[in-house]
Amino acid sequence: MRLENISLRLRPRATYEATDLGVRLVQRNAGPVYRAWFAIVVPLMLLLLPLQTIAPWLPAVLIWWLKPLYDRLVLFVLSRSVFGEPTSVADVTAAWRIWCGSGIVGSLTWRRLEFTRAFSLPIYLLERLPGKPRRARAKVLQRNTRSVAVLTQVAYLHIDAAINFSLIALVFLLLPAHANIPMWSWMIGQEVPLAWTVMTGLVYIAALTLIEPLYVAAGFALYLNRRIELEAWDIEVSLRRAADAAASGRRQSLVEGSAA
Repeated sequence: MRLENISLRLRPRATYEATDLGVRLVQRNAGPVYRAWFAIVVPLMLLLLPLQTIAPWLPAVLIWWLKPLYDRLVLFVLSRSVFGEPTSVADVTAAWRIWCGSGIVGSLTWRRLEFTRAFSLPIYLLERLPGKPRRARAKVLQRNTRSVAVLTQVAYLHIDAAINFSLIALVFLLLPAHANIPMWSWMIGQEVPLAWTVMTGLVYIAALTLIEPLYVAAGFALYLNRRIELEAWDIEVSLRRAADAAASGRRQSLVEGSAA
């Protein structure tokens, strides 16, 4: 990680300003993020849709449960982009052991319902600390930031649900009147047409595609902001650039002296 290559303006930000920065990160790096998402994550989610023949709710539950896996891919791309490393789909595929490793089992089991998932993920994926040092590191980073990380999760959860239900309602309203499909029939045990369950699954995938990268980026921006505060990255980069400028000036002086 070379701080001088970072593409952000290094300065401490208010916590909510940092979450907004996450949205900006996705906008700036939408190409590599969504190319990797559509090449790897969307096909994986589509492979789960046939499980609707077992139970209409099963694919949606599995797609939701695997969110930490998708988040790792997004964070891998964003973290490289922020530090000036372009990432192609081939790069993401070749590095699958990196973004699928270090804590993935815990992320999909006992930590699956963690309310600071996006904020904690960089500690697992980027810092790769073992158990006790990792917990100590998380405690330090989450100080004065945990409440905002929790609220970010809650906010994006509601946005995700609102978009998903709105799209389902839109499709429902566009259906012809004679279709007569009870919108929530699967919840009361009625048989649901396969086409309807496939459609709702596709809508859920579309909602996740829109919202999940933004959620991951918001947590990553909070993490970066906390490190800037604790480690004074802005001061460090300024000193490095000043030192490089001074060294360049000395070299130029030597060249001019030798030429004279």
